[in-house]
Amino acid sequence: MARPDIPITVIGGYLGAGKTTLLNRLLREPDGRRLGVIVNDFGSIGIDAELLAAASDTGVINLPNGCVCCSLGNDLMASLGLLRNVEFPPEQIVIEASGIADPSAAAAWGTSVGFAPGGVIVLASADSIGRQVNDRYVSSEVRRQLAGADLIISTKLDLCTPEQRLRALEVLDEHAPGVPIVDGSAPTDLVLGPRPQLRPPLRPQLRPPLMLEPGVERAVPAPEHVQAGYLRWSWSGTTVAAGRVAGMADAMRDVLRLKAVLDVDGYHLEVHVVAGRMTVHEVTGLRPGSRAEAILLCDDGLSVRLTAAFDELAS
Repeated sequence: MARPDIPITVIGGYLGAGKTTLLNRLLREPDGRRLGVIVNDFGSIGIDAELLAAASDTGVINLPNGCVCCSLGNDLMASLGLLRNVEFPPEQIVIEASGIADPSAAAAWGTSVGFAPGGVIVLASADSIGRQVNDRYVSSEVRRQLAGADLIISTKLDLCTPEQRLRALEVLDEHAPGVPIVDGSAPTDLVLGPRPQLRPPLRPQLRPPLMLEPGVERAVPAPEHVQAGYLRWSWSGTTVAAGRVAGMADAMRDVLRLKAVLDVDGYHLEVHVVAGRMTVHEVTGLRPGSRAEAILLCDDGLSVRLTAAFDELAS
């Protein structure tokens, strides 16, 4: 049986933004999924020593929580191949990009055979992003990183006054218009996306909002509410009409993250949506039926429209 495509998520951001801290948390809290992690060097993984296990003869480190790690070395494709070809491959691969690299370049490997796009997550230090985007030496790298982001995580908010937090969000809005912004406590399934094929349907759950939209009057949030408002949504059905799948793109426009498996007359399509961008590919070996789970901006109307779109797909 052919192995399913593995989504690739890239974590980027300038030096000191907190990429390794986020990576450590994802490894400690993988949300039940088997992650494959590629880093520049094993030493950059700061997780507790007891969490690390011995490396196999392939150069892959196996972790007791089911995740695997691999050193980047000089060839990213070789590292991806190592993870894809282990006996029990990961469900998702996370690449920690260098602080001066363009994470979008690494994310392009998500279009390669055997892989799927999993989004570009860019971290930005709230206490320094305003200075970095105007710095004569680093501004080009920082702006390029922000421009290629599907999701921005604003970090170091505890070091900022309310006014500084507001200014940081304005800078991010300016250089990455329309890109969702969350804080460093964003849960794993918001950073990496949901896993509908393994989860029972979940009832929607609201979180306090922090999403900033251009032109909307902003209120400085209290520190304990620096968290993006989002809604968890799920749907299940039987078979869907193949000719209608392409028309789903418009319904996905405001979806933050979605993963769906659609049963199309005997074969399945796997749909990934990251920040409104949809990719579709065929998969095999799945149980009958269609299912989807998404994370949406905190907007009840959007969840109603999305449910209607999927019901129409299956009618």
